[in-house]
Amino acid sequence: MRVLATAIAALVSTLPALAANTPADHAQAFLRDGCSQSYASYNAHHPPGNPGPAFTGERYKGDNRYYNDAKPCDEAQYALYLEKADPATVALAHPPSAGKAKSKKPLANATATAAKPK
Repeated sequence: MRVLATAIAALVSTLPALAANTPADHAQAFLRDGCSQSYASYNAHHPPGNPGPAFTGERYKGDNRYYNDAKPCDEAQYALYLEKADPATVALAHPPSAGKAKSKKPLANATATAAKPK
């Protein structure tokens, strides 16, 4: 009986997390992971204290390793990575119209043509 109660409690506690998972959340997590892997690849080729080129947001050729200890990217590194990432994944993770307010101004040409009688 205790095992059943524990299993039900675990299931109930994970339901909100499962409901919050959307394709956009998965795409953002995928992009964040790709950025951290690319930056870890950059650090592997140019360790701290060794002058190297600026981070360009992509892995080095032939570096197919998976870095388990990759640190998350900061916002500037993530922005650089998004420029190089797959555009379809970026559009899924960050829709272009999300959070933008629509302008309430009418177009000048539309009001001028509507006022003229024929």
